[in-house]
Amino acid sequence: MLLKTTYYIVGLRKHVALCFVLITLLNFHEADSIAKEAGNVKDIKGTANILREKKTFEARKNDPVFGADTIRTLNDSRVKVWVIDDSLLMIGENSRVVLSEYLKETGKKDRSSVFNLMDGVLNVIVGKSAFEVHTPTAVTASRGTSYVVWIEKEPKQKTGMVVTEGRVEVRNREETVGEKVLISAGKISYVEAGKPPTIAIVAPPEIIQVLYKKTLAPEEIWGPVILKAKGSAVPPPDVSPVQARLMALRAAKVEALRNLLEQVQGVTIIGSSKVGDYILKNDFLKSSVEGFIKGAWVSEERLMADGSYEVEMEIGLGIGFRRMFLEQED
Repeated sequence: MLLKTTYYIVGLRKHVALCFVLITLLNFHEADSIAKEAGNVKDIKGTANILREKKTFEARKNDPVFGADTIRTLNDSRVKVWVIDDSLLMIGENSRVVLSEYLKETGKKDRSSVFNLMDGVLNVIVGKSAFEVHTPTAVTASRGTSYVVWIEKEPKQKTGMVVTEGRVEVRNREETVGEKVLISAGKISYVEAGKPPTIAIVAPPEIIQVLYKKTLAPEEIWGPVILKAKGSAVPPPDVSPVQARLMALRAAKVEALRNLLEQVQGVTIIGSSKVGDYILKNDFLKSSVEGFIKGAWVSEERLMADGSYEVEMEIGLGIGFRRMFLEQED
């Protein structure tokens, strides 16, 4: 009996010691996340405050921001925050954003950042990592896109979202409510508490302009430009019907992408200069634009009366796309 009791006590001590180690590691991870520099204040208009570890101070250009910081803007103010993964947060007046999780490891060497929009409006250009914005009623998730999220409190609290570039996944904050919805560039959707996202419709240009004025300097306002192009192809003979269809669709997409690239080259990007003017002189921009175009999506697919297949593809050019050219100008 004494021997059994001794083994039990030793085992209990090991268990307690293991729990202590795990708690210490968790606390260390949390502290490390808080201490990690997430980026810096790139630009500011008016007054914005940063809350860090229960201390509040006024934000200034080039100030660092850290994981777990809260950024709050006042009346007639806005702030632009550059994040280390090359994302940009453009926070409008009377807004509050919390840097909840910054570049958290999600497995397979992938990383994800989570930002909480508690009040106001947030315009984002998403960089290289997975990126989420949480609000009181919604969760958005994306990578390599541009979109605007805002909170309306009257008559009922809801989250609005306009996608200006790429596609963004949105769902209710409660995972059990409805399905995830993929919103494409040029579309708007709302999420109320306890309800799934509304069906996306074409965003009224006046709403986009109001949101842009709240979050951008006048010279930064541009787009979005939504482009569509078609491509068609005839199924090849001497293959199975399934293979023929897939091969025809693939060829139709290649043609549609080529037509989209031609349209993009004609878009005025800075002053009177067009995209085509830049990519003729700059190989880096040429490859960047070509890579960007590959992100276009199929909006419609049709089997024509003559047996050929036709696809229509779309792409949105927003401030993230224009940013590539502005950076080369600098």
